[in-house]
Amino acid sequence: MAAHEGSDPVLSRAVDLTAASAQPAHVRIAAWLEALIADGVVVPGDRLPSEIEMAARLGVSRMTLRQALAGVATKGLIERRRGRFGGNFVSRPRYDFDLTGLPGFTEQMRRAHVEAGARVVSARTRTPSAEVRQALRLRRGARVHEVVRVRSANGQPIALEETFLPAALFSGILNADLTGSLYAVMESRYRRPPVSADEVVEPVNAGETRAELLGVEPTTALLLLTRTAYDVAGTPVEYSHDVFRPDRTRITLHARVDAAPVALVQPTRSV
Repeated sequence: MAAHEGSDPVLSRAVDLTAASAQPAHVRIAAWLEALIADGVVVPGDRLPSEIEMAARLGVSRMTLRQALAGVATKGLIERRRGRFGGNFVSRPRYDFDLTGLPGFTEQMRRAHVEAGARVVSARTRTPSAEVRQALRLRRGARVHEVVRVRSANGQPIALEETFLPAALFSGILNADLTGSLYAVMESRYRRPPVSADEVVEPVNAGETRAELLGVEPTTALLLLTRTAYDVAGTPVEYSHDVFRPDRTRITLHARVDAAPVALVQPTRSV
């Protein structure tokens, strides 16, 4: 047992629970595990020692240990896998996508100090569907640029973007570098950056095509973010379907109570 502890990076760095502390044991155990993950002692995909081994090494009951593990799992740092080869594993990082302020994917990754990537699946000019035409307020016969990209964080695919731009407003944009920020190109070359948007988030099944591009099973549940973005004049400049892997991403939003809320449904008046 002692030899195993010496070779195991987790057990060999066990927290000393005999020292006086006002914090409960499970809180200190959770903090210790989180520090091991933050310091890179264990990395995504690593399996932690068994609960029996950790409880014995720490001198606590399995109930106390499980309470600590549950706290770490709630933060998305570890995940419990069942079955013959199950156990507690270090999770792959999840990235927050803050819808407040309308930052693009590249900017979101920059804030998280993560390398953003984009693989262009297709880029073409086409006749839009009725859905796209209505969202962009286009007349019949108008054309759109369609750009489909797999977005990655540190080389790991986490999202699939299907973007539609009015061709009349963004002539030649398909000749730009589409592996970077489209919003940056829309601003620097066309002076039409999105400044506001209507967005809807809902769950969808991956299906065969999305599953292949994102590296998941076809039955995997994904997060679909549908966005219509507008420029400073209120003109629609982008309509998109962004599909996120929920095991790698989280959608966040900052909200506040307005001083004078506006009713979304107006009451009817009798006449």
